[in-house]
Amino acid sequence: MYSLILKDLLIQKKTLGFILGYSILLLFVFNSPDLAEMVYVMGAMVSSYILILGACAYEGKGGSEIVLNSFPLRRKDVVRARYFSVWVFMFLSLVIFGLGGAIMKGLGLPFPLRYLNWVDVVGVAVSSLLLTSLYLPFYFKFGYIQARLFNAFMFLLFFFVPAYVMNYYQENSTKEWFRQTIFFLDNHPAWLIGGLIIVPFLMLLMSYLLSVKFYQAREF
Repeated sequence: MYSLILKDLLIQKKTLGFILGYSILLLFVFNSPDLAEMVYVMGAMVSSYILILGACAYEGKGGSEIVLNSFPLRRKDVVRARYFSVWVFMFLSLVIFGLGGAIMKGLGLPFPLRYLNWVDVVGVAVSSLLLTSLYLPFYFKFGYIQARLFNAFMFLLFFFVPAYVMNYYQENSTKEWFRQTIFFLDNHPAWLIGGLIIVPFLMLLMSYLLSVKFYQAREF
């Protein structure tokens, strides 16, 4: 299993270089008070998702799935390795963005406006686990080519949802029920953080079980 995770890393050396440049660009572009709070979460989440898609794409386009299934490997191990890769990619993305931001601030550059913090780490973990929990069952069921429809849907979601959320906030931020909801969340951080941690883990577990079932039944 460890060799499969290492394979996912080695075949994406160029992608890691791209993410390094992407982190510098994003930390520069998001250099404003309104965007500074989301720069690390958005950047590291997108980067980890790019890496997981890259790993799936190399196997799908190169036909290495057929080769893997000719080896004495259990399909369950192939699926498990890909799910462990999610954690590795997420860690690497956080290191790249966190270290990049620290170095820039250490050099006295005007960007980014702040350092990486634990809230960013939780945000990246939650968003990355939820996203890959949805994607990987599609990939193991249909393969990379067909699963691109899911990616197209997610692209539209990323494009339209932030604008909708911002408009919704502006329209409802002065309403009493909305302020009471924000007050409740602000005063129950343990409950909120616990929920944010538990839900993605449960989704990841269900996603893994579905992926194993789909991949074991898939024909090549």
